[in-house]
Amino acid sequence: MNGPDVARHRNEWRTFISDLAAYVPTNSVLLDRFHTQWHVGHHHIRALVDDDDLLMDMLWKWLPRYNGPELLLYRGENLDRFELGRIGTAWSDKESVAKMFASGLNAEGRGGVILETIGTAKSIIAGPSAHSIYLQEYEYTLDRRRLSTVSVKCHFAPRRG
Repeated sequence: MNGPDVARHRNEWRTFISDLAAYVPTNSVLLDRFHTQWHVGHHHIRALVDDDDLLMDMLWKWLPRYNGPELLLYRGENLDRFELGRIGTAWSDKESVAKMFASGLNAEGRGGVILETIGTAKSIIAGPSAHSIYLQEYEYTLDRRRLSTVSVKCHFAPRRG
């Protein structure tokens, strides 16, 4: 996001997300639609808000709670963001999905990494939406603040072009 209005837009988005975090929705149709839209555009929303803690606090209220067993999960992360401790919320139980992101979209800067963790009901905010299943990404939304360990499984060179 570039331009002279970045600070104003970021402030407006943070206010909006704070307002959402203060509201507990009860309409299941609204929740389902939000879940789908989160999977579609979370990377853009994350860039606009630039406050992962605020986003995760809101997501605990707006996404359907995961109550299943522990899962081995993978994330294709950007190496630079990982080293800054800015791990994203989107994880998959399919290592191939993490590889697609680590070697593609997230291989900017110094490259990408596949991360591995054990997700529990206390760290997994939500399971995959119907849209995520349709895309075969099987995206679980995690709160990185509640993960006990995250390990790097492999590295990918920076994307060219």
